[in-house]
Amino acid sequence: MTDDATPAPPDPDDHVARLQAQIDAAKARRAGYRAQAAETVSRGGFVRPTDEELGIIKTDDTVGRIAADTSQEIRSRLSRLTSRLRRTRKK
Repeated sequence: MTDDATPAPPDPDDHVARLQAQIDAAKARRAGYRAQAAETVSRGGFVRPTDEELGIIKTDDTVGRIAADTSQEIRSRLSRLTSRLRRTRKK
């Protein structure tokens, strides 16, 4: 009995052709990247996008300023609370 389920060994020429196609595609991509790099250099180099173009928003809120505002708000609320307590005790 012969076993028909056994696959035939792969053809080495087909394997080499597939590998060569992959190599050729990689070389073409590399040539494209080099052309892009040469064009970028000819334009004067890479130009970084502005913060606005990147969606970066700058504010004046630093950690120190936020902490100062918070402490001022807490002091103000405590002052109001203590003044209310003083008024209720006087009554």
